[in-house]
Amino acid sequence: MLKKKIKYNDKISSWKLHTLSIICVVFIMLLIIFSKTAVNSAVKGMDLWFNIVFPSIFPFLVATEILSNTNFIKTLGVLLEPVMRPLFNAPGCASFPFAVGITSGYPVGAKVIANMKENGLINSRIAERLLAFCNNSSPLFIMGAVSIGMLKMPDMGPLLYICHIAAGITIGFIFRFYKLDKKNMLNKKSSGNYKSSDMLLINNNYSLNNLGSLLTNAVKNSVTSLLMVGGFIILFSVIINLLIETGIIVNLINVFYPILKYTGLSKEFFISLFSGFIEITTGLKMLSGFSDIPLNIRLAAISAVLGWGGISVHMQIYSVISNTNLSIKPYLIGKFLQSLISAFYTLIGFKIATAIPQPAASVLEYFSINVKELTSWDRYFFASCRHLSLLLLFFMSFIIVVIALSLIKHLLNKFLRA
Repeated sequence: MLKKKIKYNDKISSWKLHTLSIICVVFIMLLIIFSKTAVNSAVKGMDLWFNIVFPSIFPFLVATEILSNTNFIKTLGVLLEPVMRPLFNAPGCASFPFAVGITSGYPVGAKVIANMKENGLINSRIAERLLAFCNNSSPLFIMGAVSIGMLKMPDMGPLLYICHIAAGITIGFIFRFYKLDKKNMLNKKSSGNYKSSDMLLINNNYSLNNLGSLLTNAVKNSVTSLLMVGGFIILFSVIINLLIETGIIVNLINVFYPILKYTGLSKEFFISLFSGFIEITTGLKMLSGFSDIPLNIRLAAISAVLGWGGISVHMQIYSVISNTNLSIKPYLIGKFLQSLISAFYTLIGFKIATAIPQPAASVLEYFSINVKELTSWDRYFFASCRHLSLLLLFFMSFIIVVIALSLIKHLLNKFLRA
């Protein structure tokens, strides 16, 4: 029986290798036949990575690499355990990848989760649960590149971002039941030992003497991760444009359009939507151009693509967690659900936004990122640094306030006992 199983597994592995070889040969042939399309697509992918992705993500990656090697995350775990446990059935330290995941963009959240798993801060069950909702598009991308650069509607940026994050939080609520250990939950006590949080910050793993090596490793690991991300962006930029050029996507939509046509939407719209589910940026650009389609439908489709992320992003996440024993399945299920919920929230949010009087609705523009001039590398970089600074300032302020309150409570108890 065991020999048969081994032979069966060997056949499956052999079949996968042969299939992959055939796909690679076909891909090389397409690169030769459609060389102009391939080169132009690669250049566009390189431009997207270098001018937008690199400056937007690099500061977050360096900061998270440094903080992962200090007791900062453990301190957050001590302070936020009473908040994260009832909401997401996750330890307090999960607040860090959650906050990073909603502010920095792909794949920083997954990188933080992988680091925490390797450092023993969380187990596989918690890590897979966090992967499902701690990886989201950044506010810079949604409110800058999408709402201003593609849609030309800055006031729609906050709506898209709020619905995107709200859907992610909803997934977090749903996945709190993933591999639920009821016995462990009942016996789990809050680890909110506030008195030890200030000591955790002081007693870090790294001293000032090896601060240089800490910074060097952080920069090296961040650049390595960004090169991997850039490779996937360029590769899938070429793949999606080859699929469009060869008519493969068009023919695939033609098969299902006899059913899809009852939605009243054009074939080109579904081609764009499907393209977005493979490569997010290309699909979003195509969807933004349908001025003849009602705005609420267009926004819902864009929100769905943002929620899904695209196969290109999924491969980035898979690469980040490849050195761990984490399963990609919970992440994929979470992104699929987030896609549907994001679209639903956007339809509701659009109705609410259009019902608000115009002077009040203009308040949305106040919350939108002022990125009309975000056309160069340095502006994206400094905007990303600003977001990172605000995030760290919030965390540090929260820690100081909680420690101060705990000390006041301790002194009051001591005074009353006296």
